[in-house]
Amino acid sequence: MQTPGSKMADGIQTAGLIILAGGRSRRMGRDKALLPLAGEMMVMRMIRRLSLQGEWVVMVSSNQPEKFAELGVPVVPDQFLGGGPLAGIHACLQRSPCELNLVTACDLPFVSGEVARQLLALAGTGTWDVVVPADGKRVHPLFGVYHRRCRRRLESFLEGGGRRVGDFLKEVNTRYVSGPFPDGVFFNMNRPEDYCRATAMEEGEPEGG
Repeated sequence: MQTPGSKMADGIQTAGLIILAGGRSRRMGRDKALLPLAGEMMVMRMIRRLSLQGEWVVMVSSNQPEKFAELGVPVVPDQFLGGGPLAGIHACLQRSPCELNLVTACDLPFVSGEVARQLLALAGTGTWDVVVPADGKRVHPLFGVYHRRCRRRLESFLEGGGRRVGDFLKEVNTRYVSGPFPDGVFFNMNRPEDYCRATAMEEGEPEGG
């Protein structure tokens, strides 16, 4: 693995890859991070699809490290219990040695390494704290680039009782990127029927993202 100051193949500084895997998966009824898709556990699928070029400093956000012991990557627990995905982002930003960190939820089966690199490249050219995609219908804050300096603002936000990601984005310098993006790249699996749909979609999904 490259050091935090080295370069990816496309010239981007090595970045952190933060996979949010601490959700309760109540609507799914099963741990989404451990769901198999095409014979591959979702969290491993995320790492593979997002690491097609270059190297990342990979971290998994979870309060149950035993579930991910075989991954061989740091599993980072929340410091703000009950803080939702922002607590996971905060804890991993505290741990990350990288200035730029791609944050992704663990239930996005068709994440794109190309979109990730586009967001990272944009984040590296400005003074934005967060760079997130917005596809015209909605913003996708759980697939975006968060600068490490966000951790202090995020800590204050959580200490003040803040929990909504959208509210936090209003408090920092956020860049919204309109795309265009590949079809299905932000499809997420919340319910069993979404999982079934993802399995069906996978049959026609080309390798590479």
